[in-house]
Amino acid sequence: MAWMAQQPAFEPVGKPDCLTEQQWAALALAVLGSVAEGCERAGIRGEWASDLGVAAVKGVRVRLEELALGEAPDG
Repeated sequence: MAWMAQQPAFEPVGKPDCLTEQQWAALALAVLGSVAEGCERAGIRGEWASDLGVAAVKGVRVRLEELALGEAPDG
């Protein structure tokens, strides 16, 4: 599986405008910690855990921006 050997291209995940630096740092750290714990429990180690953590933080940022702009779909 060649896709498994690919190295992730990490880009910084910037703070959303709706949060302070302190709020974003605390939230991002909590998300990363939770992903790391989940990966540990699932037996996922190494770069996959890191990649999943970055993806989770990016997803949280996108969702926060949607909520702040009132663009979140009903659900």
